[in-house]
Amino acid sequence: MNPAFARAERWIGWSAVALVATMTALGTVAAWQGSDALLQLNAVLACAFFPCVLYIMTRARLVPWRGTALFAALWLAFPLFKPIRQFWITRVFDTELLAIDRMLWGGLSLPEHALRLENFALSEVVSFAYAQFYFLTLLPVCWFTWKRRTAEAHRFLLGLTAMYVCGFAGYLLIPAGGPFIAFPALFPYPPQGGAITQALVDVVAQGVTGMDVFPSLHCGVSLYVLGFFASGAVLRQSRAYSFVSLILAAICAPLVLATVYLRYHYGIDLLAGTALAAATLLFLHQTRFGHRSHEP
Repeated sequence: MNPAFARAERWIGWSAVALVATMTALGTVAAWQGSDALLQLNAVLACAFFPCVLYIMTRARLVPWRGTALFAALWLAFPLFKPIRQFWITRVFDTELLAIDRMLWGGLSLPEHALRLENFALSEVVSFAYAQFYFLTLLPVCWFTWKRRTAEAHRFLLGLTAMYVCGFAGYLLIPAGGPFIAFPALFPYPPQGGAITQALVDVVAQGVTGMDVFPSLHCGVSLYVLGFFASGAVLRQSRAYSFVSLILAAICAPLVLATVYLRYHYGIDLLAGTALAAATLLFLHQTRFGHRSHEP
């Protein structure tokens, strides 16, 4: 195995473990300060799953399962951002993010520019695309879990873990609610739309945490998955990867637009998410050669 890859694998893996432990501890304490039974159940599940992650991380024969286990732990811990925000966070950075965004985009933030595009049909299209994020992420995770003993699967899951570790760290260090939460008078919500838009609004209302904005993982993870398959199509001359890349590109374009169109993110969040995806893909490319499969 490439030494740089091996070092990064250890660092990313145990950073993910430490992050999940921190979120689980803070979120569990916070959940029990409130009365939301679902959040309390989520805290219990996160606490119960954490020893399984530790066991997998410390057993050499379970190395192929580490990426999937860490991904599951990170997704299970994510809802705990909501009680963490309510109980532990007293300072948010929406004002600063909006100010930076206005400087970057000619006096108006990117979501302010997007207000000019609002119409019924576009709202339906981008709302549908935004909801595809979960399939765009989970389907590749399921595929590479099935192929977990291959080097390609190992690389994909490690890169995805790195994306979430950096993203979640950003949420803790620079918590922000996003345009529609922080500035409701400036960003009327929801945008005009139909049944698809309303369905998405209802789902977001249940899952919004109030601190998961910078960087945009909807943007970053989507571009990471697209970039991984696109680079695989080139390097492996794979028709299957090329076909998947075309589908992903068709989804990612409206999905990225949706993040600002729907008033969930500032433009600076998208830039940070894009930079994170690019850095992760660059690292995987640089360490691609010399990395062996886990197969005996």
